[in-house]
Amino acid sequence: MRALKSSFYTKFAYKTTKGISEKLVPLFQDIKEELKQADIKLSLIEYISTAIVSSAFSFVVLVPIISVIVGIIVGGLSGIISGLIAGLFISIVLASLTFMGFYIYPSLKISNRRKKIDNSLPFATMYLSTLAGTGTPPAAIFNLLAQFEQYGEVSKECKRISRDITSFGEDINTALKRAAQRTPSIKFRELLWGIHNILSSGGNLRDFLYEHSRNLMNGYMRDLEKFSRTLSLFVEIYITLVIVGSVFMMVLSAIMGTMVLGSYATILSIQLVGIFILLPLASLMFILLVKSISPVD
Repeated sequence: MRALKSSFYTKFAYKTTKGISEKLVPLFQDIKEELKQADIKLSLIEYISTAIVSSAFSFVVLVPIISVIVGIIVGGLSGIISGLIAGLFISIVLASLTFMGFYIYPSLKISNRRKKIDNSLPFATMYLSTLAGTGTPPAAIFNLLAQFEQYGEVSKECKRISRDITSFGEDINTALKRAAQRTPSIKFRELLWGIHNILSSGGNLRDFLYEHSRNLMNGYMRDLEKFSRTLSLFVEIYITLVIVGSVFMMVLSAIMGTMVLGSYATILSIQLVGIFILLPLASLMFILLVKSISPVD
């Protein structure tokens, strides 16, 4: 998902609910720093305003839709009453879930950014060590790395460091400290503090980056080996539970259909649900699970 940023919608939300949002700001101080780490380019009050308007919008839209659907299903006067009650209740629940989604979204975005940074960091650090070996100034190193988008979130972090130096006039050490405080990656934070200490003490930056990149690459290779073993286990589980299980369910349901007279329609429905709903859902769950633990983006 792309990071949220100021737009017409967020500005409209801020102007509309500014008074309410200001009262809620003290209750949401815990996500203030998360917005920075998640690279969400909104202030806390703008983010709260967007959450409020989005929840209210979902409530207004869902109430008539759900009420009409339930009213048609039930029918009659009782259908109208039941539809209105169901529409209000379900819409309140879904609107609350929408607001909760905004509350947990920064932490999910942080986790996703942390993974991407950690996966790209060994290669980015190796490139930094190469640049340091050519005598390139530290500030220029981060500026050059920021231009290589293949390093993903690491390039974005370096772009912010370069911006702090060139646009805000900060020295390299101050920019590194600010970057270390806002990054969601512990590994990248350790690298930045290490570079800061080397520059402060006058050590050899190239040797530090080379050794650090080697350690990161060794860790990356260990993660790949661990992932390979885990993936083999998941493949066996998938074949046993999903593939073999699906075939077993089809055979068992067919046998039950021959034993129980008049139940062919029910058995057919079960088979169709298993083939077109349960099997794809199980496969999708395995795909998402494997993707979540993969050290490769």
